[in-house]
Amino acid sequence: MLVYLQMIETEEDSSKFEAIYREYRDLLLFLADRRLRNPQDAEDAVHEVFVKLAENIRRIEPVSARTKRLVTVMLENTMTDLLRRRSRHPDTELADEPEQPGPEEEGSLLEDCILRLPERQRAVIWLKYDQGHSLREVAKLLGISLANAQKLDQRAKKKLEAYYWKGVDAK
Repeated sequence: MLVYLQMIETEEDSSKFEAIYREYRDLLLFLADRRLRNPQDAEDAVHEVFVKLAENIRRIEPVSARTKRLVTVMLENTMTDLLRRRSRHPDTELADEPEQPGPEEEGSLLEDCILRLPERQRAVIWLKYDQGHSLREVAKLLGISLANAQKLDQRAKKKLEAYYWKGVDAK
């Protein structure tokens, strides 16, 4: 945490950052680890979020529901960027035997489809299906109407289905 506090100028901002860090660090690590399935990548994603928070601490509210929404959306965007970078530049490993295709390929196709969605639709899908929020909660978290959240969810599912079947046909 000292690294982040060195980026902050005033004592008041340092206290605000420290409270945010203590409140949301474990949550962000849990969410990142669950999605990225790699502890190092999860720590990197959370670190990026806290660097951005430290750089903009003056514009951020103290611990609140709005701040929680902000840090989780920042994490979602950071993880999405990380996964995009990973898909563009996959790590190559030398193995004695070729890997057998497994069920994770279906997950990666779905993940690729989700990453193709527009940001707001991706946020609705992530909050509703990954985080388990109701559409009413999703609307509140994103600061939109329930009707808008429902429409975004409907459009996202329709696009996901189209992307998925195109991806299946392409294999």
